[in-house]
Amino acid sequence: MKINIRLFFILLLGLGACKKDDGDLVSMSELGAVNGEYTVSKEAGSVAVEVLSNEKYKVSVVDNADWVKVNAAELQGDAKFDVSYDGNAGFPRRAMLDLFSPGSNRHDTIVIKQEGTLVPELAFPKTNTTVLGDGGEVLSAIETNLELKDIRVDVIYPNGGEGDWVNNDFTFKSENQQFAFSVKPNPDQVALRNAQLRLSYTDGWGVDHITTLYLLQANAQNLFGSKAEFPEVRLWAGDKITSDIFIEGYVVSDAMNKNMGDNVQTTPTAIDYSRNDKTVYIESLDGRYGFRIETATAADNIFTRYSKVQLLLKGTTVGQNNNPHSYNITGVTSGMVMNLEQGTASALPLKEKYMSELTDDDIYTYVTLKDCEFPVRKGSFTPVNEGYSPLFNANRISKYPLLMRDIMGNSMFLLTNMNVPYRRDGAMLPYGSGTVSGIVVHEKFTRFSYEDAASEEEYGNIGRYQIRHVGRSDIKLANDFSNSFSALLTEYRYPILSSGAALPTEGNNGRITLSAPVSVTATSDYTYLGPVGASFLGNTNQYGNGVMIGSSKQNVATATNSDGKGGVSGSALNGSCVWWNSERNRGEAWIIEVSTASISTNKLSLQFTALNWASAGAGTPRYWKVEWSEHGNMEGNWNTITSYTVPDASNWSNTLMHQLPAFKNVNVPLPLDMLGKPRVYIRLIVDQNKASSGTTYASEPIERSLGSALGYVAIRYNK
Repeated sequence: MKINIRLFFILLLGLGACKKDDGDLVSMSELGAVNGEYTVSKEAGSVAVEVLSNEKYKVSVVDNADWVKVNAAELQGDAKFDVSYDGNAGFPRRAMLDLFSPGSNRHDTIVIKQEGTLVPELAFPKTNTTVLGDGGEVLSAIETNLELKDIRVDVIYPNGGEGDWVNNDFTFKSENQQFAFSVKPNPDQVALRNAQLRLSYTDGWGVDHITTLYLLQANAQNLFGSKAEFPEVRLWAGDKITSDIFIEGYVVSDAMNKNMGDNVQTTPTAIDYSRNDKTVYIESLDGRYGFRIETATAADNIFTRYSKVQLLLKGTTVGQNNNPHSYNITGVTSGMVMNLEQGTASALPLKEKYMSELTDDDIYTYVTLKDCEFPVRKGSFTPVNEGYSPLFNANRISKYPLLMRDIMGNSMFLLTNMNVPYRRDGAMLPYGSGTVSGIVVHEKFTRFSYEDAASEEEYGNIGRYQIRHVGRSDIKLANDFSNSFSALLTEYRYPILSSGAALPTEGNNGRITLSAPVSVTATSDYTYLGPVGASFLGNTNQYGNGVMIGSSKQNVATATNSDGKGGVSGSALNGSCVWWNSERNRGEAWIIEVSTASISTNKLSLQFTALNWASAGAGTPRYWKVEWSEHGNMEGNWNTITSYTVPDASNWSNTLMHQLPAFKNVNVPLPLDMLGKPRVYIRLIVDQNKASSGTTYASEPIERSLGSALGYVAIRYNK
């Protein structure tokens, strides 16, 4: 490095010299430390400092930092000198050395940062406190090893409130375990008032340590209002609360967590991320009811998970959603928090339910769902085309609903926002069964389902309930599929093609064909486990997309994840044809053959993922249904089970609200009449001759040959 710097200055001398009017050359001066900053341990020692220079210079310690000593006062040219330092029994500290060349009047600075035996501590364990309207002394517990003289105290009166009622008489008591001060009486007979006391300390390394105490004072009558039960607050739905009431409950969300709220897709290419940061969920002390709280700003969200909170509601607005019924409160500020006591998970009331046992009262409460599994054994929490996600500075998908199923045969979606840090970290999902905990919500997702409801308010309905995990630890499923309540009758995780048909990934029970005279082919999907992004290119994950043969990944194609967007080469089944048979006035179909002869069970189900490879968003079938028969004849009678829709793949040049940069996952309970058959046929058949025009949802006849794909197919049964 020294040689390169020296060469640089030599070049400057040669190229940068210029002539004065009298012909004299102007010489270049050089003075600089090779490293401008050194970090040393807390033990006493020394460090060698290297300087590059072509002149004389002096070395001095700035600001009389007597714990640092230099062994040279004056040097010339390139040189090294030692800096010795004492041991540090205190906090991290730093000293500055000044290099000064009198000849050129140039300076350079060197910083010595020393670690400390002590780490600065400054925190209010209980961040909120109240005081009566009479005024007087306030005591609040504090955890600190600092002296008050080194701490800056700022009193902030939010929302233009009355100032100067917090006195400037701050002290520490009981060996720095209590922060004490006094307040003036509140003269108002009705109104409460609040303030924030912000304590800050800047350590020797320039790091700020900050803690805030939120103070609420009662009115002149020493009243904070009356406690209201959650059902009482619900009666304010549609109005602003004008009474002095407060609620008491447990915080089941977590401030700063990226999976708390629905980041609303405001346009096809824009997302409001602020809603997540302002979302708080509070449930009643018995866990029966919940509110979604939306704070006025993200900074007002001071609510930590498991805390027991008392929250003033005067001035807030209560909103109600119907079908299902749920309630939200908006306009909450940090100053409305009367009390916030830190808690633990064990303090929450335990709510364990099967999916079928959920009611509308469970919305916005923390629930543990029993005997669950992820039935799509492939991909990550968010198996999407990352080119449409915030990871690539795009805002065309806000979340992904991952299919869950329980032992009772019901299903619902696990919601994961696209900025959750562990959503695609390279780990395989657990494929056994167990519990999944989280906050029950009802949210829309137009990229799964759009204009399939009677009213626009219902567009995007993907079920009555979904669940949001607060952390990865909420998902307590066994890793191995052998530790599950279900078993596989047949499964297509990865294409094995033979004579125009797809064969099961493992075993030999049946095949998948197309009713149209075309072969099943392979296509890509977005199930690469990750990590993904511009820094993680290529198929380097040992687990690939989570489909394994023994201990080796199945997909070894070098094209997989080649752009860091999570695409997996040749990992799905594709059918390219004109999906509406005009001659017979019916749709074409995927046909799944399987034997159920040896199976006895009380639950039989089908899971698959589907996507239309629509060119410019047009031409592929929107509406489908699931039917079964024992004959497999397309023109015979089939038993209808259910209907579903398949989204079009997102089109970058014209992304629409109903397009999906991922495969949609579907669960279908199958009738037990299908059991005990040597051969049964399930067909996924186009139900209506309607496709997107490229700008509409489903307005055009199906007249073009385009691909519709299945990324995963399985038939499973309870053991």
